[in-house]
Amino acid sequence: PLLGDEHVTDHRQVCEISMNMVFTRSGHRKSELSSTRGSGIRSGSVSALFVCAMALVVLSGAFKPQVDMSSLSPGRKEEIRRSNLWDSIKAVCAAYLLYSALQGPDTHMVRPHPAIWKVMHGLFVLYLLFLVFLLCQETNDARSVLQFLSPDLGVELPERAYGEDCRIYTPEDPDSRFRVLRDTVFDEFFVGHILGWYGKAIALRNMKLLWAYSVLFELMELTFQHWLRNFNECWWDSWVLDVAFCNFIGIHFGMMTVRYMEGRMYDWTGTGKNKRRRGLADRIKRLLAVFTPKTWDTYSWSPTSSPLRFLQCAFVIILCLVFELNAFFLKYVLWIPPPHVLNHIRLALWFGMANVATREYYVFITSRQGMTLTKMGANAWLTIAVALVEIMITIKHGRGMFEAPWPTHVLVFWFIFLVCTAVWLVRWQLQLRTLPKRE
Repeated sequence: PLLGDEHVTDHRQVCEISMNMVFTRSGHRKSELSSTRGSGIRSGSVSALFVCAMALVVLSGAFKPQVDMSSLSPGRKEEIRRSNLWDSIKAVCAAYLLYSALQGPDTHMVRPHPAIWKVMHGLFVLYLLFLVFLLCQETNDARSVLQFLSPDLGVELPERAYGEDCRIYTPEDPDSRFRVLRDTVFDEFFVGHILGWYGKAIALRNMKLLWAYSVLFELMELTFQHWLRNFNECWWDSWVLDVAFCNFIGIHFGMMTVRYMEGRMYDWTGTGKNKRRRGLADRIKRLLAVFTPKTWDTYSWSPTSSPLRFLQCAFVIILCLVFELNAFFLKYVLWIPPPHVLNHIRLALWFGMANVATREYYVFITSRQGMTLTKMGANAWLTIAVALVEIMITIKHGRGMFEAPWPTHVLVFWFIFLVCTAVWLVRWQLQLRTLPKRE
């Protein structure tokens, strides 16, 4: 009250400026978040809440007469309890996904709708909670839980080794003279291998990181092949078919897509200054444009710009390698066959989170405020947490399954590799410190 009107106006301006600083210091650009906040998803959140609450009351059977369990046979009781348990699990997941769609954290993704990426975040949170639940169980009980989800599980898997016969030409075989090569090329994972590397190229968008990722994964297979027979492959399968063919095709077409997106003008919504055309072809184009990125940002990782940036990029590669290795170790420990739907669901969840998490991690390490003043995005944090819990599950439920000793050549190789890398980074950092003194 003692301040004049002029001072009150200045005070309000200072408050507005400080609020803007709070929004911009979180590591997200204000313009990016405003596009999701203004999408209209919160305008009907209260209405959606009451509609879904009424639907939940009806679907839960609140108005149905109570079943007299005492007059039923034991088989019928077990069937009803199992059905109620499944309905409860579905209702819990649906309720949380509804909350995620309406009140979940904003992301940098707005196409085809921000709610889709919020639901993806909610699905990944549910996956994390399910992993924590499996982690707290005994090994046999964890496998029984998976058997409850899918009755065909719970059987120990026969391990398949691809490197038992590395001959390309087999003249004595009655079916084909190139049987080994034919079986490898027409394997169920051959096409998925190419598509997987295409998706990884879309997420990372850097040729150097992708090829480092590709070569290091083949080295991981050589490192752990004494524990998993799946990693025992022929040399031409690993370095010719996988790296030089499948990885090359996936990375090449993925980077072609990245370069194409970088050169486009992203005014695909038809809401610009030009008049909207009403032809059938233009309508189809606008419909398909909903499933394309609204904007496309280039990632300048620059792994050789400084030792810190090298370690930051190396962390991304390590996390990707952990994701790949966990897929093999989890299915081996929990007895999940490779073509099972649970493996496909896990891959779909990781693929859906890859672009969002990579974007948030890139913003985190390239923020002008620095990593200490920038908060890591929720999706990037969540992917790291899920990767760690998957490792914990492998360690706990794999006790007694990985007792084969480490080969000497593997230990020597990685010891030399790590020592040389550490010496190179220390020397690089010392050179950067002495450079200003010389100038």
